[in-house]
Amino acid sequence: MDTPIIIIGVVLITIVALPLYFVLRSHKLDQNQIKTLFAQHSQGNRYQFQLIATHNRKALGLDTKKKGLLFIDFNLKEPFVYFQDLDQKERCEIATSSPKGKSNTLKKIELFFTSKTGTSQENTLLFHDSDKHYIVPAYAHEELKLAQHWQQLIQKHL
Repeated sequence: MDTPIIIIGVVLITIVALPLYFVLRSHKLDQNQIKTLFAQHSQGNRYQFQLIATHNRKALGLDTKKKGLLFIDFNLKEPFVYFQDLDQKERCEIATSSPKGKSNTLKKIELFFTSKTGTSQENTLLFHDSDKHYIVPAYAHEELKLAQHWQQLIQKHL
């Protein structure tokens, strides 16, 4: 009678523990990769990114003293890294686009940076693009909230 209960207990523990182990292992690998990329793009330890947020395999870091922004998207085969020196920027705005007739569906979310000399193409950060197949469409509104939060943080530190 005790043997079947022990076997069932071991099976249930295995069913719960294995996925939990793999999730925690993946999270730790992601955190190590984030730390490595932030260290690589700190430009010789010039920037110390204190405010760091991660969401849907995207990481954002902000150095409030020296005014630097780092965005990393891990959803691609090679991580996409975008750095912006906020000392030369005047304003940050969010632009969204949605397909015709679908106001509740977001196609793109971009952060536009206006430099003190004017706006140029290299001053845009594509935060969300539904044309990329790795993105779950339901994440668009969550990413919009994250982009709005970071736009306010950036604007506060400009």
